[in-house]
Amino acid sequence: MSGRNAVRQYFTKVITVLVLVLLASGCATFRKKPPVPVPSKPAVREKIIKTALSLKGRPYKKTAKGPDAFDCSGFVQYVYKKVKISLPPSTREQNQIGEKIALKDVSPGDLVFFRTIKVFHVGIMLNKKEFIHSSTTKGVTIDRLDDAYWKKKKAYFRRVL
Repeated sequence: MSGRNAVRQYFTKVITVLVLVLLASGCATFRKKPPVPVPSKPAVREKIIKTALSLKGRPYKKTAKGPDAFDCSGFVQYVYKKVKISLPPSTREQNQIGEKIALKDVSPGDLVFFRTIKVFHVGIMLNKKEFIHSSTTKGVTIDRLDDAYWKKKKAYFRRVL
């Protein structure tokens, strides 16, 4: 009889644990990921890209906000201001607005941020592979996310439209 009791006690414990697990999982809430914001305002996005491309070749100058020269955040702020969208002046502040999105969800006009040595760098996405920005060495230029330099940096994307 002691063998039967041991088996009975074992199954009682197993069933008790299963019931507790089922009850606990029934109380848990599963949250769906919030939907990725849908790109809005195609005409505004098109104007952002046209404005940004028209500034290609302008020189880089620290703290410059345009139109003759730009730093990276000044370039982004200037381009968006041309379509009547007000952005903060610094990259750190620009990195706090809008919604974070994944690369697969990027649309032209979304912002890309990189963490460089001590500071953030910002540019405007042209498509899922290219962005336009004010580079310290090349001024306003187009680069690719898969270029050797940028590939080493962690990219973040934000939608502010």
